[in-house]
Amino acid sequence: MTSGVVTESDEDRKARAAKRVLTGGVLEVEQVTVSFDGFKALDDLSMHIVEGELRCLIGPNGAGKTTLMDVITGKTRADSGTVRFDGNNLADLTEHQIAERGIGRKFQRPTVFPSMTAFENLELSLNESKGVWHGLFRRLRPAQLERIDEVLEAIGLVDERESRAGNLSHGQTQWLEIGMLLAQDPKLLLVDEPVAGMSPAEVERTSELLSSLAGDHTLVVVEHDMEFVRGIARTVTVLHEGRVIAEGPMAEVQSDPRVIQVYLGEQV
Repeated sequence: MTSGVVTESDEDRKARAAKRVLTGGVLEVEQVTVSFDGFKALDDLSMHIVEGELRCLIGPNGAGKTTLMDVITGKTRADSGTVRFDGNNLADLTEHQIAERGIGRKFQRPTVFPSMTAFENLELSLNESKGVWHGLFRRLRPAQLERIDEVLEAIGLVDERESRAGNLSHGQTQWLEIGMLLAQDPKLLLVDEPVAGMSPAEVERTSELLSSLAGDHTLVVVEHDMEFVRGIARTVTVLHEGRVIAEGPMAEVQSDPRVIQVYLGEQV
C-alpha cells in the first residue's frame, strides 16, 4: 500500500542509530519486520527506549502499534530483526519467560477479577503468587502487605481496598490493573490506551499516575487521545504502515510534515 507519506530518510535513520549507541537503553527494537499473508504489519522498524523513560507511541489505526507490543511480549514472532531487553535477545523466550524478565503489559480492556476485592487482586499479582488458590489460602508476609499498601497508595485506591473490583468505576478498574502490574515490580510497562472511556477527572488522575511511575519504571504508552499524550509525553514515536516516520518531543513531532500528512492535515 502506498500512501505518499514521506518516510524516514537513510540519514535520519543513521542519526537515530548513532544516538542509540551513545545513550544505551533498556529496550532496543532493531529492524523488525512482521508480515501477515503478505501484508507488512511492521516494516524494518527500529525503536530505542532509555531506562526510566516515558515514551508515547501514536499513529493511525493499522500503523503497527499493537503488533509491536505483541512482538515485544512474545505473542507474535518477528520474521526478521531483533528485540533486546536489558541487552538480552527475547527471540527464543515464551510470553511467560518475557514477563518474568520484567516486562508487564496492560491491555485496553482491564483483566481484573471482578468478584474479588482490590486488595485480593493485588495479592494475586505478587511475584510469589503461584495461582488463585495458592494466593487465597496462604498468609502474607509483612513485606508483602507493605508492598500492597504501597501500590494502593500509588494508584489512589486506599479507600477502595476492600471494594470488589466489579463495583469500581471504569477509571478505578484501569488503575487497579496498572497496580496489578506494579505489584509484580516490572522494569518495563507497556500500557495500551489507558484513558479510553474515562471521565476528564479520571484522565487527569491517570496522567498523574503514569508520570509518577516514570523514572522508577520505563513506560511505553499507546494512546489515541492527543490531549492526554501532550500532557505526559516526553518523547513521542509516530508509526505509519509499520514504520517510524517521526520521533522526538511532542512540539517537534506535531509540526513534522510527515506526521501532518498521516493525520490528513490535522494537528496532532
